[in-house]
Amino acid sequence: MEKRTTVASSAISNIVVQKASDILASRLRQLILSGELRPGDPLPNERELVEQSGLGRSSVREALRELSAEGLVSTRGGRGGGSFVTLPDLNSMRKPVELFIQANDVSFESLLDCRLAVEPTLARLAALNRTDEEAQELQALHDKFAASSDNVEEYRRLNLEWHLAVTRASRNAPLIALMEAISSPILASSQPTSVTTQKIREDTVKVHARIQAAIMRRDADEAFRLMSKHVEAFQAISSAKSKNLEQTQ
Repeated sequence: MEKRTTVASSAISNIVVQKASDILASRLRQLILSGELRPGDPLPNERELVEQSGLGRSSVREALRELSAEGLVSTRGGRGGGSFVTLPDLNSMRKPVELFIQANDVSFESLLDCRLAVEPTLARLAALNRTDEEAQELQALHDKFAASSDNVEEYRRLNLEWHLAVTRASRNAPLIALMEAISSPILASSQPTSVTTQKIREDTVKVHARIQAAIMRRDADEAFRLMSKHVEAFQAISSAKSKNLEQTQ
């Protein structure tokens, strides 16, 4: 008798059936990302989407909620309301990173590592891309910062604002979103207060002035070099203070 063979179970992979709402969301997403649907364009209303797609009302609503969470659709109620095409903005990029930092209790040291990885590049790009208006904003912030060294809280706030102004002048949207996401946790941390002294604050003002001068004259390499040294110096001071604190506990 001929022996029958069977297909090994390992040769049959799991079959995943995509949800109907995911299929509709994918089709609408492609229309938006391809430019066939542009920001501000209205989507068909819920009843029309049900008729056109052949899906149930709940699946249509779930697809719209998915696109809304991605920042691709906004829904307005009332007369003239409905669902409209939007595009993700910086906030939609920044907020998930900010929530990730908070939810996972990312350390202050890790945030400084992140700054060191990206801020020198941001300074370089700012030197290449800044506008005259951004140069004026940097100068105004620096003037306020220089006058704030006796007020630690004001000094910290203006310090971060100046760094964010350099970031925005880079014109690099992903890096801007990243720096804005880590700025709030850095400002909220109590650690920078414990690692600053009057001399450190006065020296920082001088370093900012040199970085800013490089950005003003569009010296990208010098802006990169100075920002690297600046962030590395603060990181070293912060690390030393943390070690001293651990030894005294």
